Order: sequence, then structure tokens, then C-alpha cells
Amino acid sequence: MLSEEYCGEQYSKRREGKGKILFKARFFRLKNVETLFYFIISLFAILISCIIFSNSVEWLGARLNLSHGITGSILAAVGTALPETVVPLVAIFWGINKENLVKVLTGHADSLNSVNQISMGAIIGAPFMLSTVAFFLIGFSSWTYFKTGRRKSKIINMDKTVLERDLTFFIVSFSLAFLAIFLSHLFHVIFAVLMLILYAVYLYLTIKEESNNEYKGEELEENLDPFLLTKIIPALKPTMFLIWLQLIVSLALLIFSAHYFVEVIKEVSSQLLLPAFVISLLLTPIATELPEKFNSWMWIRQKKDTLAVGNISGALVFQSTFPVTIGLLFTSWQVQSSISYLIFIFCLICASIVLFALKKNKLSYKTFLFCGVFYLIYLTLVFCRCR
Repeated sequence: MLSEEYCGEQYSKRREGKGKILFKARFFRLKNVETLFYFIISLFAILISCIIFSNSVEWLGARLNLSHGITGSILAAVGTALPETVVPLVAIFWGINKENLVKVLTGHADSLNSVNQISMGAIIGAPFMLSTVAFFLIGFSSWTYFKTGRRKSKIINMDKTVLERDLTFFIVSFSLAFLAIFLSHLFHVIFAVLMLILYAVYLYLTIKEESNNEYKGEELEENLDPFLLTKIIPALKPTMFLIWLQLIVSLALLIFSAHYFVEVIKEVSSQLLLPAFVISLLLTPIATELPEKFNSWMWIRQKKDTLAVGNISGALVFQSTFPVTIGLLFTSWQVQSSISYLIFIFCLICASIVLFALKKNKLSYKTFLFCGVFYLIYLTLVFCRCR
């Protein structure tokens, strides 16, 4: 069962016999429509920021003449995964006072603090969303285009080296992240350093393996969405200066929208009588992970399977290393319920299933569709236990 800490102090009232409160009823108990309005606006602002940022990163990759593997697994993956890193950083450090800063830096963050819960939810929720929902959408888009005749085979044809490398690194790093939950802060620091080393090794291997690729950036430019500034002002050309300008502006917008999103999350979780961890876990990745999903859907349609899957698998590696490092160093890195362990377990199961199918040369849309089942299982368990 969920602990009282996990479900928040408000759940003690229910445990004392004051009746069940259904989620739908809680929703309409919001103090005013203004809170809901700001929640939607902040979520929408993050989504828009991610789309602009993703567009900038893709054009930057094309102009730098990077290979498909590097563009998908590193540049696009890191670029679209960066928002999930910004949210916990903003939650932890925006407006923090000196006393709490000392607690954070010394590993004494309160595990029940709403900021801690929001940060943990954002960090863990990202790989959970990627390995379940994002993989499911890869399978669903492949199935859709197969049924409509756009694709001739059920098999996902991609560079095996790229996906095998990505999933292997993810399984190792996320297993360490899971293990760290049961260890002291000293081991958190050790594991944080190890995570950074793992990602550095991953970058080195990826760049080394792709160095002989003869791909040119212009090939991808033909399949990119139009440069956003050019769409607004047709006379503008996507020069390197404008690409960098759009990237910096979108990052600034992302930071400010993430700040307001964190504040609204605190208010919404208290009014809905749901833990901030659950709200952040389930809602933050919906906005911050949408760029990966949209990009991969587009690339599946264009039969660029390596880009489509590599974008998500590369993001998994990034999400299980750098953001986890932030969590290990600056949060308690503890969960308050055994049901939260399932997040790690389900992520590792999904990655293992895809890796096994890849090694057996049986990687099809059915493999990715199956990953979506684990998201539904967890969602059902959470809302059944929190009723």
C-alpha cells in the first residue's frame, strides 16, 4: 500500500474515516478557476518552449553536417531532453534561501518537501514516459503506416549498433539509479560522478562509431520542419546566428515557464489532495517529452527508423545519467512508497524487451506497442491506491 507520507498529509483525514474522495470530485474542488488556468498556461508554455528548442537543435545538427546517429542519439536527444533537466533545477534552486541551500548541498533535503517531490517526479518520470509511452507511439505509428501501405514491413529497420549501445548504457545507468535509492548520500555522490563518466564514455563511443559516416546535413534539412523564425518572417533565412538566437530565446522561455509550472504544481497538488510527486511524475513529461514523440512519429513516416528510435533511446541514456546526477546530488533520492519502485522496474523491463527483440532480429511494431502496457498498469495502480 501507499504510505501516508507518499500520499501526503491530507490522506490522514481519509484514513480517519472521513470518507473517500474521488479524483473527479477533487478536481472540481479547486479553490478557483485561476489556478487551473495558470496550470494549463504554464504546461502549454513549456510545450511551446520545447517545440521551439527542438526545432533549433535539429537545424543546428543539420547545419553542422552531423550523421543520423549523432543527430538522433546525441544532439536531438539531448536537446529535447534538456527541458526535463531544467524543471528539477528550477524547482530546487529558484529562490532558495541560504539555510535550505546548505541542506540541499549536504544531502539533507527533506524527502517530503514538495520541491523534492516535484524534482524527483520530473527526473524519474522522463525515462518512464520515454520507455513506455514514447516506445508505444513508435509502435503505433509503425503499425498505422504499415496498415495504410506507407510501410511494407512490420520490422523496424534501424542501425542495430545505435539502439544496442543506447539501451545497454540505459540499463546500466538506470539500474545504478535504482540501487542508489537504498544507499546513503555518500554513495549518491559516488554514483553521480559515475553517471557523468558513463555519459562521457557514451558520447565518445557514439561519435567514434559515427565518424566515418558520409551523411551530410543537407540531406536532413529537406525533411526538417520549417525553421520557426522563417515561418514567422518569410524573408529571414535560417543562418547560424538566427538558429542560435532562436535556441537561446527558447531556453530562456523554458526556464521561466518551468518556474511558474513548479509553483502551480504545488498549488494543484494541495488542492487535489494528491502528492506533488505523482502530479509531477505524470504531467511534467507530457509537456517536456512531446518533442521526442512528434519527431519520432515524423521520422517513422519518412522510414528513418534509426533517427526515430535513436532519438528516444538516446534521450533515455541522457535522462538516466545527467538529470539523475542532479537528483542524486540535490534531492533526498528516496521514494516514499514501494509502488514507486515499479517505475524503475518497468523502465528496465521495457528496455530489456526491446534489446532482446533487437538481438533476435525480431524488432517490430508489436515490441514497441507492448511497452505501453506498463504505463497503463502503473497509472491504474496509482489511482486505485490513491482513491
